[in-house]
Amino acid sequence: MRYLFIFLFLSMVTACASSNLTSSWVDTSYTKFPIKSTMVVAMSDNLRVRRIFEDDMVKQLQAHGVNAIPSSQVFPNKLPSKEDVAYYVSKHTVQTVFIAKLINIEDKEVRYPGGSGYGYYGRGVSFNSYYNTSYSYIYDDSYSVSYEFVNVEFTLFDTQSHNPIWSTSSESVDPSNMNNIIDELTGILVTNMKDNNVIR
Repeated sequence: MRYLFIFLFLSMVTACASSNLTSSWVDTSYTKFPIKSTMVVAMSDNLRVRRIFEDDMVKQLQAHGVNAIPSSQVFPNKLPSKEDVAYYVSKHTVQTVFIAKLINIEDKEVRYPGGSGYGYYGRGVSFNSYYNTSYSYIYDDSYSVSYEFVNVEFTLFDTQSHNPIWSTSSESVDPSNMNNIIDELTGILVTNMKDNNVIR
């Protein structure tokens, strides 16, 4: 039963939302929201992951009227340097640069009480039986499951002032399917940007 529960839980993690935002900030004094254009840069030396994230983020932003371009379209064979980005945005009058940066990858153990019973309230349940059963779950049959947590920071910079105008951080759990995680994450990011009037 314990292993069945673990399997079901992992299935739920895969099927349900496995990414969430852990913080969010917006410069309320910035007067040029909603933004009109941006270059999306995923700070990764993995060209495949970089391209997938940038393409998906650009697609999401374009659906909200932003003239967005992935850096991998302009610089397909390498992560562009600061000078590369500065030259491109200046030449093409791009309003903002969207940066995605990996912060941390950490394995964490989540401990679960053991046993196969569930809480039940009604006749025939006493404090003694309920407490003893719960106590045995904690001490006699508990177990731990290790998950991989990936933290990424996203920041939007204005290209004129070079100052950040919006930023958020995310946490994803066990990102084994990169395409699904990226699709889920970019959707969450765009929703946050829309809620903060960064995009329309």
